[in-house]
Amino acid sequence: MADYMKICKRDQSTINECVRDSVQSLRPHLVSGIPEFQVPSIDPFYIDEIIAISGELAPLKAKAKNVKVSGASNYTVKNVDVNLDTFAIRVIFRFPKLHLEGLYQLDTQILVIPLRGQGNFVADAIKCDADVQITNKIYEKNGTQYIKFQSVNVEIDMKDYRLRLYGLFNGDKTLEEATNEAINQNRGEFLQAMKPYIEKTTAKVLLDTANRIVNSLPLDQIFPKP
Repeated sequence: MADYMKICKRDQSTINECVRDSVQSLRPHLVSGIPEFQVPSIDPFYIDEIIAISGELAPLKAKAKNVKVSGASNYTVKNVDVNLDTFAIRVIFRFPKLHLEGLYQLDTQILVIPLRGQGNFVADAIKCDADVQITNKIYEKNGTQYIKFQSVNVEIDMKDYRLRLYGLFNGDKTLEEATNEAINQNRGEFLQAMKPYIEKTTAKVLLDTANRIVNSLPLDQIFPKP
């Protein structure tokens, strides 16, 4: 096992702190990627498409494509809970800042003003907490037990974010500035509409990364019996 991966014994009194330290110690390696486990860099990682459709406060149809997300490796592990009976794991991460950039298409209405456009966008999300819950199964291969992460559920709590759209009103800077300010004043609805897609993509990245790391490691090597 790589020297940066901590060995955590199956002891309920120490397992949570040990796993937390292990996940925290992976940070610098997730920036460059982990070639021995075929894990690519997660900073940045990419989201092919985010779709936001809502009509609670105003009709909203928005799409973001080719979204580059930076800052994912700069996390802090706030809490870990490992159930040694089922090997279910819950981890709460804090991301101080995530930077997103990509392409957008927008069709919405703010107050009585219809707003349509497409172009580049940038966004900064501040103090994001991700509550990650992982279910697992233990399987046997050639007489040796291994662990496989079956599903990941992610719930994201974003304290605040700022969004900037470019290319509105054919480059009219005055209208563009006013519209971006109006969008940010109503950013709560935008966030609620986008969250399911962001959470789903984040879960997919985490599930793939976690399974690549443990795929070739026997259970007794990851979590040895005391």
